[in-house]
Amino acid sequence: MEIHPTAEMLTWAVMAAAAAMVALILTRSRRKEETTSRIPPGPPGWPILGNILDLGFKPHRTLVDFKNRYGPLVWLRLGSVNTLVVCSAEAAMEMFKNHDHSTCNRHLNETLKIGGSYTGTITLSEYGPYWRMLRRLCATELFSRKRINDTAPLRRRCVDKLMKWISDEAKEQSENGVELARYVFATSFNVIGNLMLSRDLVDPKSSKGNEFFNLTSELTELTGKPNLSDFFPILRWFDLQGLKRQTEAKQVQVLDIVGSFVEGRRRQDIEGKQSHTKDQKDFLDVLMEFEGTGKDEPAKISDRNLNTFILVS
Repeated sequence: MEIHPTAEMLTWAVMAAAAAMVALILTRSRRKEETTSRIPPGPPGWPILGNILDLGFKPHRTLVDFKNRYGPLVWLRLGSVNTLVVCSAEAAMEMFKNHDHSTCNRHLNETLKIGGSYTGTITLSEYGPYWRMLRRLCATELFSRKRINDTAPLRRRCVDKLMKWISDEAKEQSENGVELARYVFATSFNVIGNLMLSRDLVDPKSSKGNEFFNLTSELTELTGKPNLSDFFPILRWFDLQGLKRQTEAKQVQVLDIVGSFVEGRRRQDIEGKQSHTKDQKDFLDVLMEFEGTGKDEPAKISDRNLNTFILVS
């Protein structure tokens, strides 16, 4: 028996489909409202760009205005990346003390992710057994009171060199003045170099000795530049600004230099430390001699992580 659809049947079918569509839209809207209601308040933003244009040329002042308008927690959409801005000490304590496990990992921009080397550092790696191991080593071998007191003569020597650099520069450039920032930065670099490697890394008078210093400065500048891929991750494969390519090239050069420091130390150890005589171990010795004891800790720190840790430090 053949059944032919009538106009009445078609009308009922269209009405049923429309009702189902309306119900689906209402359900999704209700879910979206429920989700949105749990998000802190913030400016509405623009299509695609979000709140990027709202920040203006002085974002720190804009965020103060947002705090006065929306409260201590402000929700921003930077491109396609959602961002929560914490604008008060009380809110920060609530977030980072009572919800520390949820907020302990750092958001990395695209250039910091290159090569996956960030996993070997205490400043960029994810919270877990490896991070806790690095924190323990730093707390006992770098930041303990005894270690700080023991390295006071080392810091004194670096400050004495700083004063000599400034004095010599003042004599040579008596009319033009002295660029203090360059010497202070170089001294800070050498203090860290002596703590980590028992050697100066920078000499303002030597162009060859400044290669590592210059490369790391350029690398830091590249990783800090605004990158479209950070706001629109879908663009990261295109590397429109060339930052990924430039950062990768600089990173290879810097890690090669750091690797030469480590290999030089190993050669000294094989030769019986003839040229490496110190009253106490530096942090490179600690990292190279590390042997994991916990079940989640690595047996040794890999060369890649070793070089990266020294670079970031």
